[in-house]
Amino acid sequence: MKKRLYWITVLLIAGLCIGCGKQETESEKNGTSQTEEIHDQPELEEQTVSGEQPESDEQAKSVEVIVPDFEYDYTEDIKADVESAVSNASSLQNELENIDLITEKYMPLATEAQSQLDMNRASNWLFTIWDTELNNLWERFSNLADQETKDRILTEQRNWIAMKDEITLLSIGSSEGSIYPLLYNSLWEEKTKNRAYYLANELAKIKGEAFTLPETSSKYGLYVDSMGSDGVYSSLFTQENWQEKDEADISIYRLGQLTGTFMDNGDGELIFTSDDENVKGIIKIDGWNGVSFEVTEVHGASIFTVGDTFEFPYLY
Repeated sequence: MKKRLYWITVLLIAGLCIGCGKQETESEKNGTSQTEEIHDQPELEEQTVSGEQPESDEQAKSVEVIVPDFEYDYTEDIKADVESAVSNASSLQNELENIDLITEKYMPLATEAQSQLDMNRASNWLFTIWDTELNNLWERFSNLADQETKDRILTEQRNWIAMKDEITLLSIGSSEGSIYPLLYNSLWEEKTKNRAYYLANELAKIKGEAFTLPETSSKYGLYVDSMGSDGVYSSLFTQENWQEKDEADISIYRLGQLTGTFMDNGDGELIFTSDDENVKGIIKIDGWNGVSFEVTEVHGASIFTVGDTFEFPYLY
């Protein structure tokens, strides 16, 4: 996922802000509450496509943007924008494209924020867009899915919510500094968008619509194996750190952990070397289908052996 412009600001001020006392804001609270309520909301009738014609490509290029007001509550505005995007969409694929346009509409909140508090608030509203869309998709999915499919996806959704704290800790660490709400909201904007696409894909199957999931990074991502539970049993996380160095963190069945760096070998194949250089392996990323890690070299005492292969089937 491409980092938005406000991440440039984050990098510039990170050195100053980390270590400041934690500032518990409404943005942090909102980031935790909305998606968790997805299975508690009343089931509504499916929203159908209105008689209005979808916008032409030329019309779609003209994106409405807001004049930022950092004291204003955009909740109802965002809800109305999402409902409009749904009712005017010609397909689920088009609907998700429309949600991206809503994000562009509210982007001035991020690009024009000056204080850390305003940056935190801006990141919360951008998260809220995808959180609102996820709940909207769920309402329609729950009305159309057969009971077996609904129960399966509902269990997955509850597990997804239950793992939120673990995923946050893996991705950005524990709460520290006034910048934390921005990091938290930006993380969950990305993860909630992923989940919205996943649920839209499931809804498209029921409706008999063609739907294409977006391309994922061939280098970076967080993948887990929950073994069908509401906890993370294994995880593999690749990222570019603040020093622009590619690094990986691999946890296996909560028993062993590897941290190290990797080199991109192309086609989603990453050559991993642990920090102590005792373990080497190949990480193979297959986007929405998951990732695998194969141990190719072991030196010294280790719980790993050459040929061990671990699967992380779930893109978070």
